[in-house]
Amino acid sequence: MNIVNDNPGVDYLAYFTTQMPKDLAQMAALRDELAKRQGAMSAVEAAVADRAAASAALESAKAEAKDLLADAKEKNAAVTAKGKELDAQEKAFAARCADMEVALQAKADAVAERERRVSSNETSQATLKDKLEERAAQLDADRAVLDSRVKAFQDKVAALSV
Repeated sequence: MNIVNDNPGVDYLAYFTTQMPKDLAQMAALRDELAKRQGAMSAVEAAVADRAAASAALESAKAEAKDLLADAKEKNAAVTAKGKELDAQEKAFAARCADMEVALQAKADAVAERERRVSSNETSQATLKDKLEERAAQLDADRAVLDSRVKAFQDKVAALSV
């Protein structure tokens, strides 16, 4: 508290003419700086809000990526198992095809052997048929000769008995 009043009185005219424009200019500069700082503060607040939103989006993306990765691993495991199963089926099929080819070749060989035997039998039967026909013709000729001899003998016996 100033009881003695050591300070001289204020000269308002000098203040209004010289100091006040300086103070006003300084206040305007402070006002502008304050506005800039408030803008900076709101920018910082906006950046913090954006950072929080980005963090939430990142966490969401990480969770989604984790789910997608788990799903992809599961599908990959299923596809791998299916691939192994198909490989095993393909090997089994190839083995069956090879067995079938061997069996088919064996049957083809057996059929060829049967055809050869049938052909051989047909040839031998044709030869036998020719021989039998020849013998039948000879038998018929011999029978005719025998019949004529028997007839001649019967005629002689009949001539003797008369």
